[in-house]
Amino acid sequence: MSGEQVLLMGVARFASAAVTQGEPQPGRTVWRELPFVPVLMSRLNLAYKSIGYEVLGVADPDRRTVLVESDEAIMSASTRIVHVISHGSVAEDLNRSRAAANPEHIHMVPACGQVGNATNVSHWISTAHQRPEPTLFIVDLCRAGRAARLSELTRVPDSDRNAWVIAATSSDLPAYDGRFSEAVAEVLEQIALHGLDTSPSLRFVRWDRVTRAIQQSLETLGSPQRLHTTPVDVSQELPELPFFPNPRWRHDERLEKLHAVEAPVRAFVADLGAEHFIDRVGDHFVGRRSQLEWLATWLDDHSTGGLRVVTGAPGSGKSALLGALVCAGHQAIIGAAPDIRTYLTAQSPDGVCSPNPLLAAIHARGRDLDAILASLAAQWDLPAESYQPWTVADLLAEISALPEVPALIFDALDEAEDPQGLLRSLLLPLAKAVRPDGQPAVRLLVGTRRWGFRPLLDRAGQQEGLLDLDDVAPEEMREDLRSHMLRRLSALPRYSGPGQRAVRTVLADTVAEALTQNPDRMHEWGPFLVARIFGQVLEALPPATDVEDAAALGASVPRSLPAVLELDVGSHPDSRALRAVLAAVAFAKGDGFPTEAIAAVAPEFAPELLTETAMREPGEDRDRLQRIRALLDAGSFYLRTGVESDGATLYRLFHQGLADHLQDEPYPIDDTARSEDA
Repeated sequence: MSGEQVLLMGVARFASAAVTQGEPQPGRTVWRELPFVPVLMSRLNLAYKSIGYEVLGVADPDRRTVLVESDEAIMSASTRIVHVISHGSVAEDLNRSRAAANPEHIHMVPACGQVGNATNVSHWISTAHQRPEPTLFIVDLCRAGRAARLSELTRVPDSDRNAWVIAATSSDLPAYDGRFSEAVAEVLEQIALHGLDTSPSLRFVRWDRVTRAIQQSLETLGSPQRLHTTPVDVSQELPELPFFPNPRWRHDERLEKLHAVEAPVRAFVADLGAEHFIDRVGDHFVGRRSQLEWLATWLDDHSTGGLRVVTGAPGSGKSALLGALVCAGHQAIIGAAPDIRTYLTAQSPDGVCSPNPLLAAIHARGRDLDAILASLAAQWDLPAESYQPWTVADLLAEISALPEVPALIFDALDEAEDPQGLLRSLLLPLAKAVRPDGQPAVRLLVGTRRWGFRPLLDRAGQQEGLLDLDDVAPEEMREDLRSHMLRRLSALPRYSGPGQRAVRTVLADTVAEALTQNPDRMHEWGPFLVARIFGQVLEALPPATDVEDAAALGASVPRSLPAVLELDVGSHPDSRALRAVLAAVAFAKGDGFPTEAIAAVAPEFAPELLTETAMREPGEDRDRLQRIRALLDAGSFYLRTGVESDGATLYRLFHQGLADHLQDEPYPIDDTARSEDA
């Protein structure tokens, strides 16, 4: 934002206000003073500076000053926002014989009290639209809504519009005591603090998120005003508007490219832990070498059966396994983050499938049939204009005509919006479909828990295509767990030094042994998930100093997900509140909950997060939101993030097994209190 400016003009005193006796002159209105303006100007000055703007503040300008400053601002490439506070004047306030008396126009009343062409805010907006750079007009005037509804701009596509308006009220109602500008200042201050919880992948806070926040702030202030804004086409994605910089934005070209990948595909990157930086793949991908090699070979070999199903208990590694295949073979992910494939190749070259332009991927969490069909059509580049909406029959007809057999990796069937409906209407028809040449219509790989999907599992078993991760020999599981723990320990500063080699070797061996010593219970919670969280616990515990300490520490690893979760969360100084936040996130659907939803749900599980005062006082409510944000940061290990349509960060737990446990036990395990509404 370096060098970009805001023109802030406010009028508190009017020359006509001195007329206290006799009748006003024809065409001249007596404008009362606005004593709140100086305080607002000062607050807005600081608020705009807090988000990176230089501010040109102009107090009590006369008509000539308004003309000069507005012209310079509109013609300048560096002025991004024009914010005005004054009385508003429209046609019925003017001499109707004058050209300025256009019923669509709104004027800013200057200190001299005389309006004309120089004070015509509507004209400023029309002129700014012709400029090459976008300008935002924040209009705190009575009847300011006229500025947001200029007929000449209502038909302009959003992507072509260079003049945008946020107006204090409607076209025919008053604005009250600067409440609108007060609300704007409040929102600017929130943006400076936390970007309205906008995703770090977005450089600017989005238009709809800002305007909604201003309206909510107005309501909190007790104002009856309803702001009016430039109308937008809700059927189209808004262009990136460069008015409100996001302080959480991280310039990461790789991450920005990944966020451009379709959400049902991008979810595999997140589940693998590869979204932010390559070393996190080493942390979260936990082996399964022989199974990975088997599936990678199958994906590249069209002569074998067309169906494979991967199943197993929660935490057995299904999503990591499928995520590794998608990240290695899907063209969109390879194009956005080729380093993930490079890392996987270095780790297990035989377990990397070939790049495949006809490989589609669907992570079904929270998705319905229509969304899945639309995504598949887009990934396979099928003729969308012919089918609105798509049906399964349409999809089968189109893929059967493709020059080669496409592939589909479909994960989290059990987490879909309607798992049984998807099984019957989509996956079984795909598994049975054949091309005219007799080949399977699609090479289908499905990841799911086993319960409730017997027809699919039986069909895969008949083709020798069923992989149950719970049937892996304990010796192989132990070696995979050992490798995972060694990678995890090597990344921890307390264990990474050369003098700690023997310690981390014994610790990894002991953890792997402890988690696999009882084969009958080994898969109850998924040893990989338990080991992954125990690695997080080790970051906080004092390090083992010798091999004896390492053996004792490794043998202490909890054998279940609840036990290891409580061990880790319980070590946090605000453990009850942190657990409540994680429990709230556990109930998220689809791509996750925004911060506001988490703040609304979490107090159910830790009532101290919400007091009666917080419900009454806006400031207290903001403090609670800040505490929720701090707790989300503290629990980031357990979280994955997405992006809502308005740019808000969405949170969900990194593993469905965690979500299941916290949904079943959302309250602290030592808390016997239960809400009647739980």
